[in-house]
Amino acid sequence: MKKEIISQYKASLKMLKDVTERCPEELWDNKEYKNTYWRIVHHTLFYASFYLDPAKFSPWEKHKPNYNRLGSTNENNEPIIIEEVYSKSEMLEYLESIYNKCKNSAQTNSLDDKSGIEWLPTNKGEVHLYNIRHIQHHAGQLIERLHHVGIRGIKWERMVSE
Repeated sequence: MKKEIISQYKASLKMLKDVTERCPEELWDNKEYKNTYWRIVHHTLFYASFYLDPAKFSPWEKHKPNYNRLGSTNENNEPIIIEEVYSKSEMLEYLESIYNKCKNSAQTNSLDDKSGIEWLPTNKGEVHLYNIRHIQHHAGQLIERLHHVGIRGIKWERMVSE
């Protein structure tokens, strides 16, 4: 089952890469949306990295506090101040690092081990499925934004066996 999980991680990350690359500059930081395109990409990547292996998680080298959160306030109901927009190339670099570590992360742990995540009291196998669904949820959200500006033809990735 680990091989299949890795394949689906890679397929979902490839779809996220596609919608990231296809995003026109005028949509990247469009403030007409509560959560800008780049913030959704970053949020998705942050949690994709976290859920791969919470015990070994360390934030991305360019991580800024609260940038991973969607909405306007943090968990303490304090305003999130965005001072800098992550670029598309930074997000693609971050995505590539996660893509490269997903094989190792999914293979090294038993799928039956406890998740180690307080808010997800399940096993690691289910957390991997949860993570893949989360990536696809936001990829679908971004695809809808692309459709809204006339960009079609997002490729569905069935599986990736590398």
